[in-house]
Amino acid sequence: MRRDTIPVFLVAAALGLPGMAASETGPLSFSLTYLDRTKIEDEGEGLTEPSGLALSQARDALWTVSDDTKKVFKLGLDGELAKDESFKIGEKGLEGIALDPTDGLLLVVNEESNEILTISIASEEVVSRHALSEMAGFDEIAQHFSGGGANKGLEGITFNQDTGTVFVLKEGEPGLLVEISKDLGEIVSARVLDATNGFIDDDVDGPEIDFSGIHYDDTRSLFWIVSDKARRLFLYDWDQNRVMQSAALGFVKDGEFQEIEKAEGVAVDPQSKRLYVVSDEEARLYVFDIR
Repeated sequence: MRRDTIPVFLVAAALGLPGMAASETGPLSFSLTYLDRTKIEDEGEGLTEPSGLALSQARDALWTVSDDTKKVFKLGLDGELAKDESFKIGEKGLEGIALDPTDGLLLVVNEESNEILTISIASEEVVSRHALSEMAGFDEIAQHFSGGGANKGLEGITFNQDTGTVFVLKEGEPGLLVEISKDLGEIVSARVLDATNGFIDDDVDGPEIDFSGIHYDDTRSLFWIVSDKARRLFLYDWDQNRVMQSAALGFVKDGEFQEIEKAEGVAVDPQSKRLYVVSDEEARLYVFDIR
């Protein structure tokens, strides 16, 4: 991975630095130190619009999808594409991706159909699909899917290892976080994500904030959520239904703060204290140290 000659960018939201916000009601805080970025685009392989990130079981690689390509991609932590371990699955419109911690399966959401696809890594095939609209309990949230515009469907997915349930993230109109049973047959609960629970930004009006990637952090029992329009990272507590802290996503280059364009995936390795963000528009992988 190429290391840019860019000054380290330290995000300390709790200190109230410009463009960053901290929770006013809780002591929890985090800091991000920008480490590196690398171009991961590979037009020949179809990796042009990476969307979603999932850390491998061994924590030595990342999985991603490209919404315009019928393929699942495996990357090294340095961003290098593992061509022999990437594979076609015959599905387009893929967005978020998550790794089942026990069964050797990848779960991917299709934004257009609002489905969850279960993919076997061993067989490299889609083994099941689960439409949100066919799950028990969908009637309780159906109104949130009836009036949304184009490209406002499911955008992210993650496992909550504490509860064994799956969470899917709706992009907007409104933003929604939905908890689903482990067997993917029932909607357990859901929360609208908006200004009332702390999803705010200085430059983007509340209703315009979208949600493009999610990762459940089992060491903190909190969700990391990214917004591409707000260019912001949120740390969200499901139990308290509020944002604990947020920070602008970017780095310093030539003395100026540069924001990440269209961040559409996030993954965290609590052991190495690394946070990975993928940009759809830039086709880059960003790496931060997180404390």
